[in-house]
Amino acid sequence: MTSEVKQVIVVRNDINLKKGELAAQVAAASVKFLIENNESERGNQVFVNLSNNEAMWLTGSFFQEVVGADSEDQLHDILMRAKFMGIEAHTSAKNDRLTCVALGPDESGILERLVHKLKPIR
Repeated sequence: MTSEVKQVIVVRNDINLKKGELAAQVAAASVKFLIENNESERGNQVFVNLSNNEAMWLTGSFFQEVVGADSEDQLHDILMRAKFMGIEAHTSAKNDRLTCVALGPDESGILERLVHKLKPIR
Protein backbone atom coordinates (compact mmCIF):
# COMPACT_ATOMS: atom_id res chain seq x y z
CA MET A 1 0.00 0.00 0.00
CA THR A 2 1.33 3.46 -0.88
CA SER A 3 1.47 6.24 1.63
CA GLU A 4 -0.56 9.41 1.43
CA VAL A 5 0.32 11.71 -1.46
CA LYS A 6 0.80 15.39 -0.72
CA GLN A 7 2.58 18.52 -1.81
CA VAL A 8 4.82 20.53 0.51
CA ILE A 9 5.51 24.20 -0.13
CA VAL A 10 8.52 25.65 1.69
CA VAL A 11 8.41 29.44 2.11
CA ARG A 12 10.99 31.84 3.47
CA ASN A 13 10.43 33.14 6.99
CA ASP A 14 13.02 35.90 6.61
CA ILE A 15 11.13 38.11 4.17
CA ASN A 16 8.16 40.28 4.98
CA LEU A 17 5.49 39.57 2.41
CA LYS A 18 1.90 40.65 2.84
CA LYS A 19 -0.49 37.72 3.27
CA GLY A 20 -1.82 38.18 -0.26
CA GLU A 21 1.67 38.26 -1.75
CA LEU A 22 2.62 35.13 0.16
CA ALA A 23 -0.55 33.36 -1.00
CA ALA A 24 0.23 34.30 -4.62
CA GLN A 25 3.80 32.97 -4.33
CA VAL A 26 2.60 29.69 -2.82
CA ALA A 27 -0.11 29.28 -5.49
CA ALA A 28 2.35 29.96 -8.31
CA ALA A 29 4.85 27.40 -7.02
CA SER A 30 2.08 24.85 -6.38
CA VAL A 31 0.81 24.72 -9.97
CA LYS A 32 4.16 25.02 -11.72
CA PHE A 33 4.46 21.25 -12.09
CA LEU A 34 1.42 21.40 -14.38
CA ILE A 35 2.68 24.36 -16.39
CA GLU A 36 6.25 23.13 -16.77
CA ASN A 37 5.08 19.67 -17.87
CA ASN A 38 2.60 21.01 -20.44
CA GLU A 39 3.15 19.16 -23.70
CA SER A 40 0.51 20.98 -25.76
CA GLU A 41 1.63 22.91 -28.80
CA ARG A 42 -1.47 25.12 -28.66
CA GLY A 43 -1.72 27.98 -26.21
CA ASN A 44 -5.38 27.32 -25.43
CA GLN A 45 -4.88 23.67 -24.47
CA VAL A 46 -3.04 21.99 -21.65
CA PHE A 47 -1.83 18.42 -22.03
CA VAL A 48 0.21 17.21 -19.08
CA ASN A 49 1.86 13.85 -18.53
CA LEU A 50 1.38 13.17 -14.83
CA SER A 51 3.24 10.72 -12.66
CA ASN A 52 1.04 8.26 -10.76
CA ASN A 53 1.52 10.30 -7.57
CA GLU A 54 0.63 13.58 -9.31
CA ALA A 55 -2.54 12.07 -10.79
CA MET A 56 -3.48 10.54 -7.43
CA TRP A 57 -3.00 13.92 -5.73
CA LEU A 58 -5.01 15.89 -8.29
CA THR A 59 -7.93 13.46 -8.24
CA GLY A 60 -7.72 12.53 -4.58
CA SER A 61 -6.88 14.33 -1.39
CA PHE A 62 -5.19 17.43 -2.86
CA PHE A 63 -3.43 17.64 0.54
CA GLN A 64 -0.86 20.40 0.93
CA GLU A 65 1.40 21.52 3.74
CA VAL A 66 3.19 24.87 3.98
CA VAL A 67 6.35 25.02 6.06
CA GLY A 68 8.95 27.71 6.69
CA ALA A 69 12.63 28.01 5.84
CA ASP A 70 14.96 30.49 7.54
CA SER A 71 16.66 31.91 4.44
CA GLU A 72 17.05 31.87 0.68
CA ASP A 73 20.19 29.76 1.17
CA GLN A 74 18.13 27.15 3.02
CA LEU A 75 15.61 27.11 0.13
CA HIS A 76 18.44 26.57 -2.36
CA ASP A 77 19.74 23.72 -0.18
CA ILE A 78 16.28 22.10 -0.08
CA LEU A 79 15.97 22.51 -3.86
CA MET A 80 19.36 20.86 -4.41
CA ARG A 81 18.57 17.99 -2.03
CA ALA A 82 15.16 17.46 -3.68
CA LYS A 83 16.76 17.12 -7.10
CA PHE A 84 19.34 14.69 -5.67
CA MET A 85 16.50 12.60 -4.15
CA GLY A 86 14.47 12.65 -7.40
CA ILE A 87 11.69 14.78 -5.91
CA GLU A 88 10.04 17.17 -8.34
CA ALA A 89 10.56 20.74 -7.13
CA HIS A 90 9.29 24.02 -8.55
CA THR A 91 10.09 27.53 -7.43
CA SER A 92 8.46 30.92 -7.19
CA ALA A 93 10.34 34.20 -6.99
CA LYS A 94 9.70 37.89 -6.47
CA ASN A 95 12.15 40.57 -7.58
CA ASP A 96 14.58 37.84 -8.68
CA ARG A 97 14.69 36.44 -5.12
CA LEU A 98 13.55 32.90 -4.41
CA THR A 99 10.45 33.02 -2.17
CA CYS A 100 9.25 29.41 -2.08
CA VAL A 101 9.75 25.89 -3.36
CA ALA A 102 6.90 23.43 -4.03
CA LEU A 103 7.90 19.80 -3.53
CA GLY A 104 5.92 17.04 -5.19
CA PRO A 105 3.15 15.97 -5.24
CA ASP A 106 4.79 12.82 -3.96
CA GLU A 107 4.46 10.22 -1.24
CA SER A 108 4.27 11.84 2.17
CA GLY A 109 7.06 9.71 3.62
CA ILE A 110 9.48 10.72 0.89
CA LEU A 111 8.75 14.42 1.33
CA GLU A 112 9.00 14.16 5.12
CA ARG A 113 12.60 12.96 4.81
CA LEU A 114 13.40 16.31 3.22
CA VAL A 115 11.34 18.72 5.37
CA HIS A 116 10.87 16.94 8.71
CA LYS A 117 12.79 19.63 10.64
CA LEU A 118 10.77 22.56 9.22
CA LYS A 119 7.83 24.03 11.12
CA PRO A 120 4.37 24.63 9.62
CA ILE A 121 3.46 28.21 8.72
CA ARG A 122 0.61 29.53 10.85
